[in-house]
Amino acid sequence: MKRTATVAVALLAAASLLLAGSALAGSKTYKQAGQIVGDKGSEVKLRVKVKGGEPTQVKGFKAKDVITRCNDTIKRYDYESLSPIPLHDGEFKITLSDSSIGLEIKLKGHTKRHGKAVNGKISTNEFEVNGKTCKVSKQKFKTSI
Repeated sequence: MKRTATVAVALLAAASLLLAGSALAGSKTYKQAGQIVGDKGSEVKLRVKVKGGEPTQVKGFKAKDVITRCNDTIKRYDYESLSPIPLHDGEFKITLSDSSIGLEIKLKGHTKRHGKAVNGKISTNEFEVNGKTCKVSKQKFKTSI
């Protein structure tokens, strides 16, 4: 009798692990890195969450050292999204704003290879920094795992 109870407990534990594993197998997050196309001094990082084989959101978007024109000079600034960006059919289009300096970051793009790569564009409106008017012209970026 004791042996039967041990086997039943072991089978129950194996079945629960199997079910938990199959639920987790459908959800992944791909950490990606890349850059602005043609600008080796820049860096773009993001994560794509995939559920059931379909990309559902972009999280942790960070663009570092992006060329920004401020009046007649070129500067490099960092831009990031603190909130997740939802995907619809693998595509995203969103405007993020920072009202403290009047900045609006426009991000647009799509995922490729089931969430393992992203092609997109970043741009901004004109905004003020240290008395200078700055803007990021539309620039393409690419990331992959």
